[in-house]
Amino acid sequence: MKTDVQIKVHNGTETTPAVYVLSRGQNSGKPLAKPCPNCYAIQAETTSLSEVRAVAHILFVSGKLKPFLHGSVIEFVTVKAYRKAFLNLWQSLSLEKVIETAQALAQLEQQTEILRKQLLLLAQLRKMTAFAALK
Repeated sequence: MKTDVQIKVHNGTETTPAVYVLSRGQNSGKPLAKPCPNCYAIQAETTSLSEVRAVAHILFVSGKLKPFLHGSVIEFVTVKAYRKAFLNLWQSLSLEKVIETAQALAQLEQQTEILRKQLLLLAQLRKMTAFAALK
């Protein structure tokens, strides 16, 4: 059974674990690694955070937030609209599908970290090669 979630504006006083999503800009709704001033906190039990993150990711990637975006210069999604869209999706998806998606996203995040480290190494090698020419 899916746990209850609460979605509110992040103010730094959350006492329960949370997944954070960006509330403003072109990436409104994007799940974040760390909270920032312009984000919402989706609070849930610790055991359900990977599933909550998966649903937030599905909501962001699917484009289901586009109708809820406001603003002509800097787009944003209101907490009320985000809450409605998230909870509708949260209730409509099967738990098995959410768990499967959460596991796949975890594997992709591991691969992303490996690639990030490889890119850093390549940048260092590029720099070393360029400086070697100056000797």
